[in-house]
Order: sequence, then C-alpha cells, then structure tokens
Amino acid sequence: MSDKHKALSKPDSIRDEADAQEFVRFWVSENNDHVSLLVGQAGDPKAEPAMWGFILADIAKHVIKIMREANPDGPSPNEIMQQILGGISERLRHAPILSGTTTKVET
Repeated sequence: MSDKHKALSKPDSIRDEADAQEFVRFWVSENNDHVSLLVGQAGDPKAEPAMWGFILADIAKHVIKIMREANPDGPSPNEIMQQILGGISERLRHAPILSGTTTKVET
C-alpha cells in the first residue's frame, strides 16, 4: 500500500443533479480497516441486512468486471467469484474481530 491518501472519485456516470447516494467508504490504513457506512436506508430495519447483501454482491460483480477487462485471458468470472467468496469465508472464519474503525453516517 502507498503511504499517500488516495481517495477515489465519484463515478463520472453519476450526474450532479441525479438522486444518488454513497453507501460505503472503505479505507485501509496501517493494515487496519476504516469504514464509513450509510446504514438505515432500506426503510425497514428487517430489510437492511438483505440490502447490504445486495450491495456486497454488486461490488463483487463490479470487481469481476474490472478484473476481466484488465486480464481477459485470466480466470473466468465464476472462478473469480469463487475466489472472492473464499476470501470472504476465510476472513470471517479467521479474523472475526474487527480492526480499525467503523462510523455510521447520518443523513
């Protein structure tokens, strides 16, 4: 990792006047996670976990898309997804305690 702060910019496809919302900002600093989350947007607290599952699944699909564009002869989308799911499983099993900070963003 670089020692410089490198914030990602908002995607160009989001117009300034669009009804758009950032839900997660994830940083790694000194090998610790630092996360800001916009929680409570599902409208129903019971629906919130599934909504976050959809967000995480969509992030995984976007990662696969970019990885395939960068390396079209590399692993298949299914192989990449299996590696992502394996990484999630390993992280949950071997590092169940959070490191770093978590901030709930208020709207």
